[in-house]
Amino acid sequence: MLMFITARQKIDGLKEATGGFGVFGNYKEDDGQEFGSGLFNNQKVTYKASAWTYTPLKFWPEQGHIDFLAYAPYDANTVLTDSKSKISFTVEKEIANQKDLLWANAVNQTKDNISSTGKKVKFHFYHALSRLGYSVKLYGDYTSNNVKFTLKEITLAGSSDDKTKGAFYTSGTIDLSKGNKDEGIWSDQAGQQKFDWFSGEYLVNSSTASHPDGNREKDKDYLFVIPQDFSQDGNTLYVIVKYTITYTDGGAQTITNTVCKKLTTNFKQGKAYMLNLTIGLPIEFDVDVVEGWGTDENINIGSNDNNPWER
Repeated sequence: MLMFITARQKIDGLKEATGGFGVFGNYKEDDGQEFGSGLFNNQKVTYKASAWTYTPLKFWPEQGHIDFLAYAPYDANTVLTDSKSKISFTVEKEIANQKDLLWANAVNQTKDNISSTGKKVKFHFYHALSRLGYSVKLYGDYTSNNVKFTLKEITLAGSSDDKTKGAFYTSGTIDLSKGNKDEGIWSDQAGQQKFDWFSGEYLVNSSTASHPDGNREKDKDYLFVIPQDFSQDGNTLYVIVKYTITYTDGGAQTITNTVCKKLTTNFKQGKAYMLNLTIGLPIEFDVDVVEGWGTDENINIGSNDNNPWER
């Protein structure tokens, strides 16, 4: 009987996911790798009763081997492309709907060369995308200054002047047969999209980094994007932040600030990034110098014929 386990350090998230993961498997009687979907064609595997299960079951052949490909989370519409090892992936426009795409493979598998208990195929899943998060804080502690800072918007776009211009890839193709350190995991990247990362009102009142939701682990606004190098020509990314400053002493006055920064980061596959945003740069004063009087200008009175006393 063929079943599946993962070999990741932390698999609780995958176990708890209702979708599970999908498996492609191709049987070959001769030597040599040959990926495809001849035996397993996007087979859904889920975690139930302390085990990874699927149905209907398939069984080990006595001759030949099987090359497996896997991805998560499972999607019933996923198919292998003509290469027999690649799948297409589209980044969801709505951040809350984005997927943390994982992939794995296990090649040349037979019932005799598997050493794990129960002859289970081991999958070591890797993160296929780049993950972006953010935090926000004040430049200093201004709680006693009768002022309030309110975060309004965070946008990631391809222009500092046009927040509707796209920056991130919308789609691409991933090769499930590749290893985590291999080149060419992603190909056929296309499209450009922007993200309205935050919109609302969040009171920023500390020089300690925080997030509107408070609990980072439960936040739903991590960005999962196809790896992309924004130091290269043709790839442009700006983070644009809008916030207000409200003075509460005397006549209340609110000033709206919009700031931006061009990012030239190479967002790599399997890497997590945190954009730490600091707002509220105070107007401060300093004294460079107090100009001296210079040399006294002499005014001679009564001591010479040109400027005598009048009486």
